[in-house]
Amino acid sequence: MASGNREGFGSTLADAARKKAEMSGEVRSDKVLIYGNELEAMARFVSDYPSTETGGDLFGFWTHSGSPVVEYVLGPAKTAEHQSAAFYQESSFLKTAGAIMRDLHGLQHVGTWHSHHRIGLTEPSTGDSTTMQRALDKNQFNTWLLVICNFADKSDRVEMRGYLYHARGAGEHRQLTWLILPGSSPIRTAMESVREFPHVYPHTTAAVYEAIPSTTFAQMTSESKAEAPSFPSSSFMSTPEGRAELHRLFGELSDVERNVEILQREDGRVSLAFQRDGYLFEIVFPHAYPVVKPVVECRPVEIPEGQEESWKAPRTLFLAMDQGDSVVTRIEELVGTFLVNREHAGSDAPGKRED
Repeated sequence: MASGNREGFGSTLADAARKKAEMSGEVRSDKVLIYGNELEAMARFVSDYPSTETGGDLFGFWTHSGSPVVEYVLGPAKTAEHQSAAFYQESSFLKTAGAIMRDLHGLQHVGTWHSHHRIGLTEPSTGDSTTMQRALDKNQFNTWLLVICNFADKSDRVEMRGYLYHARGAGEHRQLTWLILPGSSPIRTAMESVREFPHVYPHTTAAVYEAIPSTTFAQMTSESKAEAPSFPSSSFMSTPEGRAELHRLFGELSDVERNVEILQREDGRVSLAFQRDGYLFEIVFPHAYPVVKPVVECRPVEIPEGQEESWKAPRTLFLAMDQGDSVVTRIEELVGTFLVNREHAGSDAPGKRED
């Protein structure tokens, strides 16, 4: 029931480089987001080993509210060790795959998964929880996702359940609800053309599976009577290439800014939001990006007393950025200049008042 690798599970966590996405210990996520085809890939890997444990790793990022988003399910290496009550990933395989996904798409190592095949244990074992908690505390991470897979009673249907661990949690874990994203992960599509990536594929061609418990954006919005997120056909976000570009920009920005958040506006436009020096900055992408350039809207996190009228609308900064450009370089130029000018202006700066 334990899962890890023989060269040290903790060292693979350290390589995840998640320091820029650390969330407060008070943030309580209750969902894990994943593309439907990644769930299927996991189920097919499980079906390859009906009587022994198998497993792998989960790559993606963390939302501002602390929810893991799984963009890529990595399966077991060819040299991984499968036992009836244990699975050991091959360390060098994991490190190579993780480094490539980090460098190309800014993905983070957000968790692990393994199967309990037909032993009837749908929750993490005591050994699982001990391993997770030791790794979290040793490497000073705040959260970690563990997915347990089982075969349903007397059937080949694969059931998946996600559990979230927190630092200094004494092994306590909380089951999450799966929020299933439609279609295929743009990261999996992009990785197919990367020759140096250590690809592994399940032998099982199709599997019946169920994520427990699960929902979709459509179900969530039906319950809340809100519109489901959607993009017009003219939006760059309606294509896999466009979504991959947004995730690239998110990864780059997350390397230098804390708690970067992906938002969607009422008109369907997406934006990347972050805070710096008392201001909230939001990079707003038009549907026709990169033909039409994005803008940066900014406003104080807390509007100083007496300045409410001047901040009824955010300031708009124009960003000269093309597809493929470094968002960090462009933002540093624009935001750096804005902050310097605000400091010299004095009266408009958050926390400064005129006596």
